[in-house]
Amino acid sequence: MTVIGDGAAWIWNIARDDFPGATQIVDLYHAREHLHSLTRSLEFMLLDRKDEWLAARLEDLDYGYIEGIVAAARKYPLIGTKKDEVERELGYFLNNAPRMRYHWFRQCGLFVGSGVVEAGCKSVIGQRCKQSGMHWTVNGADAIIALRCAEAGSQWEATCNQAAAA
Repeated sequence: MTVIGDGAAWIWNIARDDFPGATQIVDLYHAREHLHSLTRSLEFMLLDRKDEWLAARLEDLDYGYIEGIVAAARKYPLIGTKKDEVERELGYFLNNAPRMRYHWFRQCGLFVGSGVVEAGCKSVIGQRCKQSGMHWTVNGADAIIALRCAEAGSQWEATCNQAAAA
């Protein structure tokens, strides 16, 4: 089992409690957003090397080389607000480093982005529950979502047979 999240601590707490042993992955899109934010914080130091620096850090990220990102950012002596901004972004990477082994995750055949899951939710759930004029109770929505997921997950026959036997 795999849990993909944006890097927020509460997501990993739920994953740890409800899905122990699951592989935890920070959504690559979110990690890249933080890398762009880090680059903006260093922009005044990077000057015309900004694009080159960012490209190298994106490559570090794609290989899960978080130490390279941290080392490259800490080369610049900062104080005050800029230092706080950089340290906050670096904290995101350091706290989530084990969840950012993107090269290894890909080698294992795992998705590193939540786009596939989000698209699946949109087509399986949204397609049925958000039609014009639809109004659902929580129980009704839960029931139809369970049926749609069973159908989409190739478990339709087992679900129908189980319901018929009950």
